[in-house]
Amino acid sequence: MPKNTILELAVCTVSNKPAAEEARRAAMAAVKAYPGFVSWRPLTALDHDDMIADLVEWTDKASAEAAAAKVQADPAFAPYMAAIKGVTLMQHFETLETF
Repeated sequence: MPKNTILELAVCTVSNKPAAEEARRAAMAAVKAYPGFVSWRPLTALDHDDMIADLVEWTDKASAEAAAAKVQADPAFAPYMAAIKGVTLMQHFETLETF
């Protein structure tokens, strides 16, 4: 039976979408080395010029929470954090068995 993973969904507003997406690429490169990282799927809203989202998969909730604390001090993450105007949603979800 496969182990459930944790999906982290962050929906944000940004001042400059192209600049935020560029900063996000650098942040993604850094986060790939964090313990428990599985994948990161960057999303961009089609109907909102100022909205982006990130879907990050972690092996477990403890890894996701540790990463949330680590990004606060990670210099590679600072430009991305600065590009974010506001966070609409930041939530963790447990994956369930698919049918």
